[in-house]
Amino acid sequence: MSDQQQAFGEKVNQFLEEKLGPVATAIASQPHILAIRNGVIAAIPLTIVGGLCLILAFPPIDPKTATGTDIFTQLLLGWHQWAQANFTEIMVPFSMTMGIMALFVAMAVGYNLASSYKLNPLSGAIMAATTFLLVSAPTQSAVLLSKVKDGMDAKALAKLGSGVLPSNFLDAKGIFTAIIVGLLVVEVMKFMRERKYTIKMPEGVPPAVAASFEALLPMIVNIFLFYMVSLIIQSNFHVILPEAIMKLIAPLVSAVDSAPGIFFISVFCQILWFMGLHGAAIVGGVASPFMDANLLANATEKIAGLPLTHIFTTPFWNCFVLIGGSGATMALVLLMIRSKSQQMKTIAKLGWLPVLFNINEPIIFGVPLVFNPVLAIPFIFVGAINGVIAYIVVKAGMIAPGFVNAPWTTPAPISAFISTLDWKAGVFVLFLVALDYVLYYPFFRVFEKQLLEQEEKSENHSSRKSHSVSI
Repeated sequence: MSDQQQAFGEKVNQFLEEKLGPVATAIASQPHILAIRNGVIAAIPLTIVGGLCLILAFPPIDPKTATGTDIFTQLLLGWHQWAQANFTEIMVPFSMTMGIMALFVAMAVGYNLASSYKLNPLSGAIMAATTFLLVSAPTQSAVLLSKVKDGMDAKALAKLGSGVLPSNFLDAKGIFTAIIVGLLVVEVMKFMRERKYTIKMPEGVPPAVAASFEALLPMIVNIFLFYMVSLIIQSNFHVILPEAIMKLIAPLVSAVDSAPGIFFISVFCQILWFMGLHGAAIVGGVASPFMDANLLANATEKIAGLPLTHIFTTPFWNCFVLIGGSGATMALVLLMIRSKSQQMKTIAKLGWLPVLFNINEPIIFGVPLVFNPVLAIPFIFVGAINGVIAYIVVKAGMIAPGFVNAPWTTPAPISAFISTLDWKAGVFVLFLVALDYVLYYPFFRVFEKQLLEQEEKSENHSSRKSHSVSI
């Protein structure tokens, strides 16, 4: 590398470290962003359990087109028949996990933000859940079809009615409302505590009892405020709060679920990583709600037998953008394994297994990729290129969109198949790895040449030192 190129790289590094670094650090430590990120992460087990139900309910075979007579095809057909016969029972766990995931997100966001403010976290979670249900699932009267009999009049039917909670906005459509409610109710708690608008019990009262009474006035205020807002929206716009919020943010959701949106999010994430900051954690606090909402929407559409409308989902990000971890470093490790540099080979031997399971911190900090001007371009842009190509391929209908959330540590080809139940998705991941190999290759060769020169100088220096000692 010339002195001019090195000086330019140092200027870029200095600009990123001095200008963007503090901003990214502030975003990463912002209490509301942390509460959103941790709240969504807490709900990941729900998406995995719900995803297992979807896999059981939708075997990867179409009986209308399956013509094979081999054992594997017959097993899949038998699985399909069993799933059809027991569909209702299989989907009950889904309804109790992914089907009401927004409720759990509200609780988790309220819990985490209350913890960051040194408030009672359990009170924050309960208050967020209660308020969210109030505005998103107002009680209605309904009659079970199994109780209806021929000849019943309206009066008889009314007697059979019982209170139910509609779940229309407890799934993906309510996630953004859940986040907003979880944040605001805790802010009300914080405001009232700072001004001592709470009931303080005498010393000696058990902590659980004291916490309950301390949360009483904030609970009343939150219920009143949110219920009034909900009634005003219903009377003027004839929709409930979650529906109004979904209509407001619809343009933003569409912008994120697009090729430019995916490209921008991926590049921003990698710029943060390049500066030594955990890009996935910082960007995830903002992007995860969109990806999870799209995933849940796809799952709901799959159950209803409708076309899947969203592409940018959590499994899309894990399978196609982060192949081998942030920066799509699976291909880089393959290059390192065959490197002539002993340093690269050693790091590759230590890092290839974690990378297989999408854990690549040993590579990011071992190569290093942080503030590495030679590998900066592929490290920042390869994942984004993967995302754009994958978006186009899914949009064209060549592979299916994701509707199942596999654990993020699942190797990418397997995860792609599980999340889409489309074998072509797994093959497509291998194609992307080959493409990444080509994109990383010229930059890797330049970096490898520098390392070889350094290793050769080090060996010569060691041999001269050894020779002088022997004399």
